[in-house]
Amino acid sequence: MINCALVYGTDSPEHDVSVVTAAEIMKNAPSRGIRLYPLYVRGGRWFTGNGLADVKSYSPFDPEKFTEVRLAGKTLYVYKRKKLVPYVVMDCALIAAHGGMGENGALQGFLDVNGIPYCSSGVFASAVGMNKTAAKILVSAAGVPVAEWFVPDEKDPEDTLKKAENIGYPLIFKPNSGGSSLGIAVSESAADVKAAVETASGFGCGVICEKYIENACDVNVAVLSVDGKKIVSRPERMIKSGKILSFGDKYAPKSDKVSVFPADIPPETELELVRLALICADALGTEGVVRFDFLLCGKKILFNEVNTVPGSLATYLFPEFGTTDFLRNLIEAASHKQLCCFRPQFDTGLLKLKPKGRKKRE
Repeated sequence: MINCALVYGTDSPEHDVSVVTAAEIMKNAPSRGIRLYPLYVRGGRWFTGNGLADVKSYSPFDPEKFTEVRLAGKTLYVYKRKKLVPYVVMDCALIAAHGGMGENGALQGFLDVNGIPYCSSGVFASAVGMNKTAAKILVSAAGVPVAEWFVPDEKDPEDTLKKAENIGYPLIFKPNSGGSSLGIAVSESAADVKAAVETASGFGCGVICEKYIENACDVNVAVLSVDGKKIVSRPERMIKSGKILSFGDKYAPKSDKVSVFPADIPPETELELVRLALICADALGTEGVVRFDFLLCGKKILFNEVNTVPGSLATYLFPEFGTTDFLRNLIEAASHKQLCCFRPQFDTGLLKLKPKGRKKRE
């Protein structure tokens, strides 16, 4: 039996999206040979218990209805009579946290320290994936095209305006460490740059500005890395209602159809998207399932961003598996994974040396 911790929530603007993803996972989780333990993180506290699969339990969330737990090493402890009591030993973790410390490498590092393998990218790829600037630098160095961009200096608005003029309007401002299209603003002229920077800065650490690509399609491609093999999904074209693909378009659409899958694009364009997605995956060192978002304008393809913990874990982009089997593949692969950062302690003999004291002055 594989004991798998489903870790989600965390303090992030994308908290609600994480809850929806976790609820879907709990609904479709494999049961044969796998036992899933939901671990909901909120305000630095960890909770488990029946009822967490119901999204209504989180608005408002009553901590008294659930069991508070702690994770130390691979052991999950529960509070009983104000004491921590061992509950279960975890074999692996399935991360369903979007944004914030659940996706930027912090949670991944915590699991590494505790010796728990997980079904997603490691610390480095997660940290880079949540930093749009760093991700663009790495993928462009690998030969993947990106739109013109710069990092605005929030303390020097004149410099920001000068760089904006150099690229040319319209421009799109985004939180450098955000996701789910939250905090994105389009600037048509110098008059609304200040407001766009303020909007984006309210949803993350830092701001990135990119050239807005007119009439571009938003196309997604997922890459599944399991047991050293990479499987690339067919592309998905998102349907947007305005200039940008908004949070509402993704999670509260006005129509039932939010995307076209497989995307209605020429075969040669699909092949190029697959090629670029694999280059991005290698450049960033991603693991588990990730989703790469591209902008498509005619024959021109530009890398937009990467989601190392995509919504719904991008299971819908791999219909050949089915959600339950898809999750099983992830969990089983993680349970057998050796932590790459783990190195056994090595006795150098240094601690056995007799310390040399200072000679006393005569």
